[in-house]
Amino acid sequence: MHAQQRDDERISQLKEQILAMDGVVQAAKNVSEKGRLEARQQRLRDELKILEERLAIEARQRALSENLRRSPIEALREKLRTVDVTAEEAEARVKDLITRRKAVNQARDALEEQLTALGGANRAAADALKVAEINEQIYTRNEELRALAFQREAAEFDIELARQAERLRERIKALDAGGSPTLKALFESYTDRNEARKISDQLSPRFANLEQSKQIGESALTLGQQKLAKFDEELALLDKQTSFFSNNPKVEQLLSAQRNQKKAIAERLVFTAAQVAAIKSSEDTLSVRRELGSLDLAVLEEQFATLKDAYLERMRWPAAVLLGLIALFMTVSLLVLPLIYKNESLFLARRLTRYITIVLAVGAVASFMFDDLSMVAATMGIVSAALVIALQEAVTSAFGWFVIMMGSKFGIGDRLEIDGTRGDVIDIQLLRTTLVEVNGWLGVDEPTGRIILVPNNFIFNNKIFNYTHGHPFVWGKIDVTVGFNCAEAAAALFQRVLMEETKDEFAAARTAAQRMRRRYGVDDATYEPRVTSAIAGNDVAFTLFYVAHYRRFSDIRNRIDHRLIEELTRYPDIKLAVTSIQVSHDNPVPTAPALQQVGPTTVLPILPKGASVAPSIPPDTMG
Repeated sequence: MHAQQRDDERISQLKEQILAMDGVVQAAKNVSEKGRLEARQQRLRDELKILEERLAIEARQRALSENLRRSPIEALREKLRTVDVTAEEAEARVKDLITRRKAVNQARDALEEQLTALGGANRAAADALKVAEINEQIYTRNEELRALAFQREAAEFDIELARQAERLRERIKALDAGGSPTLKALFESYTDRNEARKISDQLSPRFANLEQSKQIGESALTLGQQKLAKFDEELALLDKQTSFFSNNPKVEQLLSAQRNQKKAIAERLVFTAAQVAAIKSSEDTLSVRRELGSLDLAVLEEQFATLKDAYLERMRWPAAVLLGLIALFMTVSLLVLPLIYKNESLFLARRLTRYITIVLAVGAVASFMFDDLSMVAATMGIVSAALVIALQEAVTSAFGWFVIMMGSKFGIGDRLEIDGTRGDVIDIQLLRTTLVEVNGWLGVDEPTGRIILVPNNFIFNNKIFNYTHGHPFVWGKIDVTVGFNCAEAAAALFQRVLMEETKDEFAAARTAAQRMRRRYGVDDATYEPRVTSAIAGNDVAFTLFYVAHYRRFSDIRNRIDHRLIEELTRYPDIKLAVTSIQVSHDNPVPTAPALQQVGPTTVLPILPKGASVAPSIPPDTMG
């Protein structure tokens, strides 16, 4: 500041001199004198120019220094330059102190053994002065051990300081190297910042402990010095009581004891001073560590803020991609898919499109958020393995959904039978399939009103019967048993009823069966009404086979049953083998129809009028 003030005064003087020289030069009439004055004035101007340029350079240097001081990382660098202690040097000091402490411990143990020997069987004859001297020496050794402990603590603080400085230098190198604002770097910066705060908070209790120890040590040092001064005064008084001509043995003994105690106190003061010095050294080291921690925290705060801003800037592209995917999903879901799919297929296509959009969105965000995708893949692999173990059922259900969607063996609207439970599929989600129960306790193929939720892992563990795979027509049967003497007439009647009542269903089934032929290359069945028979003792059991749409199965069955009842009422000569059904006739009875050819024989039970039987619908193997 004084140099700058001196330079400012010199500039003012030069300007005044140059201004004064202007008038002198203009007033000079002698050419040589005028040239000499102009040369002198030019020298003043050159000096003024040089001085102003130097001041400008110094001003720029001061501004640069201010900028450097304002930068946390430069302030940290500047502070690290003042840390010249190394961990190796401090560790060597610790080893030396450990060796010295062992030696002092051995010396103290030897003194305690001497004291024990003096205080044993010969205690009455023991020299009191010798006991007091050994006690003082033990006290001194304890103070020396205490001093060595504080010095070791100070050396250990130096080790921590050296290691902290080395970590900070490495961190500065990493910061100078730079890097992209990744989520990993942001998380590490956040973690380092919190760790720096914790370390800074942990130093405060250590400062408090050291301050308390320092106060105790300084008080002990002051008291020792005062006690030593009192001993000097007491020894001076005792010296006056003894002379060559007056020799008092008790005074001489007391004088000797006091001198020995003074010597011990003086020796202990050295170690007390060493304790205070070690504590102050520890405080200085902790002060440097705390300052380094504060500067490091400032650097980490600045780094975290910078990384956060850069990361938010970088997230603009993923945000734009997400918005684009959402817009694409809405366009495809609302405009494109309705042109291609209808009803259940449209619902399923929209759900699949939503899942694909979510996967693409996660992939796009991951590609922007993570640079080291191999690390992310390894991490996700470990996490996935843990999730598979912990959530085995859920993971298996998710894979089951994938198999269902890729296999296309059933979809929304299909009728399934899973583990003895029958229902129509109304939804296929990632973890479960939803069905509306059919049949159940009703005994007929009608919805019961209950909703069934089945985990998707059923695709791996259960047999699945699909009533609608390939085409929606399934086979049904009706069993009728008649007497042996009217079997031929009954067979003709049953064949005619089937052909008349199921003509449309069989025609539609034959058309639908062509899809199975195109898909698998084989015919699944011959779609013609059939009546089979089997002799059962004195009776003949007939089985009537028909097809029906799976949603109209009960209606077709009822229609055939009513027609059979009507026909059997008209032909009383065809007698059923079950006596629980009585058929009365009020009108003349027509003759039985001519016998028609009946197909191969298969026995399947059915009850006539007055009995109730749940329809038996075979699995998809027939239709």
